[in-house]
Amino acid sequence: MRQCFVLALALTILMVSRGVLAQTGDAQVYRCGSNYSNKSCTGGSSVDAADPRSAAQQREAHQAIQRDATLAKQMKADRLADERRAAGAANVGPTVAKPPSPAASKTHKPKRAGHAAAQKASSAPH
Repeated sequence: MRQCFVLALALTILMVSRGVLAQTGDAQVYRCGSNYSNKSCTGGSSVDAADPRSAAQQREAHQAIQRDATLAKQMKADRLADERRAAGAANVGPTVAKPPSPAASKTHKPKRAGHAAAQKASSAPH
């Protein structure tokens, strides 16, 4: 669950930062079907992609991206440390007894009393 959150946060940061960087230039943007490009295409339409935010708002957004990236790195480091501790904790505890050897696991079954008497009777001379 925590990994999914970190991954989603990292992807969001990446998408936003790429969007901020892409919008800093005055390049024309075209919509070609469901895709956007800086190159014109057949049947494509021009899209106004100007950033309506003020310079202060853009700085604030960039700072938020930096904070989120730092938080994502810290969360990843915490998760990895937790996983290392959990792996170490799994090795602590009572030792598990080794299973008995195959020779020791064979149990001697006593013969039935009637069976032994029948063998003695059949082996006796007549």
